[in-house]
Amino acid sequence: MSAILLRGINGANPLGYLAALGALRLLSLGNRDARLRWVKDGVWRPELVVPGDMGEADLCDALLAAPSAPAESFVDSLGKNITVERAVFEVFVRRAHDGTSARDRRMADFAAAFGSEVCDDEKKGRIEYTPLCFITGSGHQDFLETMRSLKKCVTAEHLRATLFEPWRYADKGLSMRWDPGDAREYALRWNNPGPEGAWTVWGANRLAIEALPLFPSYPEGRELVTTGFQRLKGGVFEFTWPVWTAPLSCDCVGGLVGMAGMAGNLVKREALAAMGIEELYRSQRIRIGAGANFKTSFRPARAI
Repeated sequence: MSAILLRGINGANPLGYLAALGALRLLSLGNRDARLRWVKDGVWRPELVVPGDMGEADLCDALLAAPSAPAESFVDSLGKNITVERAVFEVFVRRAHDGTSARDRRMADFAAAFGSEVCDDEKKGRIEYTPLCFITGSGHQDFLETMRSLKKCVTAEHLRATLFEPWRYADKGLSMRWDPGDAREYALRWNNPGPEGAWTVWGANRLAIEALPLFPSYPEGRELVTTGFQRLKGGVFEFTWPVWTAPLSCDCVGGLVGMAGMAGNLVKREALAAMGIEELYRSQRIRIGAGANFKTSFRPARAI
């Protein structure tokens, strides 16, 4: 086994956290013995435990070659965004189910992550979709189209910079907006940040996409519930995620993030520690701006 510390990622950043989980899931598609744990190195850093003698370059190549999200098929079926009518999403779900096999369930897993054909927003005439969808066409930023573009643009060098170097935010555009740094509020800056556009870390966004199936959505009563999220009054969501120290498989991680999201402050720290959870982080999902020009972002996380 090889233990590879992803020293470029901070587990308190939701984008970094999702990128680490996405890396684990991609590796697990080819080898179910892959594991992930978190190591305290000033901040919480992810450490991948993988079979064989694998180095940093080998890891980047393996991630790039893994069977990733079929973004091209998503765009062909749904268009550029997942904010579609119920009937359109029903057809997509049916196709995803019919195309699922023992070896390839990517379409079905992502369909469950995107939303549910059971819950719809009657006022807007579309499905209820995951609160992890931060871009819906406003400002020419499209959820599925950005996924497809990231798949085309990201190289092994982008992944290496994401996993093993301090993030420099040197990539223009193509942001899923999961980094709190994307919340550049006009009132807190000396100039208007809008014309500058988004500068991000392509490799992190590319890997974070692959974590979406670990946060499925499902109907509860008349509302859509998404793993890891709590819905507050006024349509505000909070995202809660755990940090653990034992090497866990992708299946175990899927269960753990679901439990932590539901637990919130209701579970005592001693009980969490008994399961190997050393910390819970929480970040609020916010909207910046008004009308059709709003943007969605995460607030910086707080340890709870």
